Amino acid sequence: MTEVPRPGRGRTKDRGKDEAVLDATVRLLATDGVARMSMDRVASEAGVSKVTVYSRWRSKDELIGAALAHLRLGRVPEPAGEVRADLVALLEAMRAQYVEVGAMGILGTCLADGSGALLDVVRDATLLPRRALFAAVLRAGIERGELRAGLDVEAATSLVVGTLYADHLAGRDTATAGWAADVVDLALRGLR
Repeated sequence: MTEVPRPGRGRTKDRGKDEAVLDATVRLLATDGVARMSMDRVASEAGVSKVTVYSRWRSKDELIGAALAHLRLGRVPEPAGEVRADLVALLEAMRAQYVEVGAMGILGTCLADGSGALLDVVRDATLLPRRALFAAVLRAGIERGELRAGLDVEAATSLVVGTLYADHLAGRDTATAGWAADVVDLALRGLR
């Protein structure tokens, strides 16, 4: 006698609903901030039930972490194999995505939250993975001889990535044509 596998309990989760919830979370973070965002408001904004949200994410911090991790998927340009081109492409993709989703506002509200736990979520979900992409390009540049041996990769990563934050805070226009290339060219003068 063969045993027939029994179906699992409950319904299969609809990935379309997951996307709607994560997108709604990002929108509410950018427009309303962490303090005014609630899981109930996310459900309403996404057009799903509260049960849908609560069955997938146990807390607001967990939902925010998932939404921020969702942002970085599919947003990485293919490497060209040349340090300048790869850094420019990554920096431009980062700038464009930050503008698209209101990421500076999201970061500001996470910093203003003051709990530290939310900043850890942001750091782990988006900042550190993005820095790792830049660091990988720099390490490859060192291996190919495009950058000097002994380069402090973490400091160089901060130099390139940090310019976006610094220019935003200073009110400089990062959307001008060639902004990313100018930043990378300036940084490479010292890194080579």
